[in-house]
Amino acid sequence: MANFKSSRWKWLLIVTLFAAAIGLGLFAYPRPKAQLTDLRSVEDLRAKFNQDKGKPRLILLLAPT
Repeated sequence: MANFKSSRWKWLLIVTLFAAAIGLGLFAYPRPKAQLTDLRSVEDLRAKFNQDKGKPRLILLLAPT
């Protein structure tokens, strides 16, 4: 019975260390900062859109209703 408990603790330790290694790996690389831009006119949107030619872009049109 003592061998079973020892084996269970060993596996628990291995799983815990593995989970910690994965968790630390997720935070090892810095994440890029997201930037939110408030545009006042269509010309601002056009200029900003054309500035990043060749890069993926996302435009969100939000309404308060």
